[in-house]
Amino acid sequence: MYGNNVIVSIIIPTLNEEKNIGIVLQKIPENIKKISEIIIVDSSTDKTPIIAKKHGAKVIRVPKKGKGYAMKIGAKIAKGHILVFMDGDGSDPPEIIPTALRKLENNDIVICSRNPYLKGNFIYRFFALIYMPVLKKLFRAIGFKIKGDPLAGFRIIKRKVWDRLNMKSDDFFIETEMNIKIAKLKLKIAEVPIPILPRMDGILNSKFIRSINQELKIMSTLINLYFDSKIKICSRSHRRQTQ
Repeated sequence: MYGNNVIVSIIIPTLNEEKNIGIVLQKIPENIKKISEIIIVDSSTDKTPIIAKKHGAKVIRVPKKGKGYAMKIGAKIAKGHILVFMDGDGSDPPEIIPTALRKLENNDIVICSRNPYLKGNFIYRFFALIYMPVLKKLFRAIGFKIKGDPLAGFRIIKRKVWDRLNMKSDDFFIETEMNIKIAKLKLKIAEVPIPILPRMDGILNSKFIRSINQELKIMSTLINLYFDSKIKICSRSHRRQTQ
């Protein structure tokens, strides 16, 4: 569809994913590999970069940890005009990339969002059914509306749109920042539902779950924005009633 040039840059931030990264790279469809470069932005102390190189990925070693930082570094060196961001822990199915690319043609960004109502790991789905409605309600208040997980990191975005977002976050806050800016700029979003798949090496090895301070930062930001939006709605309603 895109010819022989690099059209798609698949960017995968990694931190000690030696048990997972090889399987993730193997699952990227061959027709996608032909038009893509695969960039691993790595701050590991294990064999992740060695394994990634064996699978043909371009490995960029960085001294600083942080998902957002790695995403920005990957985007900076990427050659493609379409950027694919995904995790290297096996929770994002690379087989979805072709479907997401087709959806991107008429949209600014595609979010491959985990949906607890699809088949997937029971324990993960159970917890998602608890926290996801709260997150979706908070994001809806600021104008960001999707059916699945609003913090999904599996995203396909046009390069020109990424540049327009001017992302600043260096950590797990990056998806929250992106969602806020998407809502403010009224960008066109498409959604591809995916099952909730477990990390291949277990939930306790999830960097996000262990980053309590960043989880609190995300929730406090969203709660503040939620109440700000309610105040603005009440203020507008009051002005109309007094006119």
